[in-house]
Amino acid sequence: MTISFLSAHLLAHDYRWVNGREKPFGGSVALNAAMFVSVLIASRSSSNLHVSLLMCAAVEIFALAPRVYRQVKLTSEQAHCVMTASLVLCALVVLYHINQLLGFVFGFSIFFITWIAPLTFMYIQRYKNKLNGPWDEAVPIRRHDKLGGEAGTG
Repeated sequence: MTISFLSAHLLAHDYRWVNGREKPFGGSVALNAAMFVSVLIASRSSSNLHVSLLMCAAVEIFALAPRVYRQVKLTSEQAHCVMTASLVLCALVVLYHINQLLGFVFGFSIFFITWIAPLTFMYIQRYKNKLNGPWDEAVPIRRHDKLGGEAGTG
């Protein structure tokens, strides 16, 4: 159930708002799904302290952090890139200390998604075949013949 609601959070989150492309924030379904997952995970905790710490972290991550990310992105693109890189590096270090294989897989996947896949797509773009057919949009052709009163006079 936790995985399904985290997937719902990922699908319903308003990434356009966080990236500064849209004004109203419509991520209530995503926020509710994420907080429900936090409650599910907190219900497995052993003490009240762990529950309160987990719920505080969930509020900071799922409710407050998107607003901070949006403000940083709107203020400075360079600061947004630095903040994103530092968060990825922090996650990599934490995952590496938890499990070295997990840290390696995370680091490789980030490297692959950021560098290898786009470079591969740019490389194979030169071998792309353009197929034209009846499914394509019409392309207007401009003719240089005489139109209007001059063509029909006689």
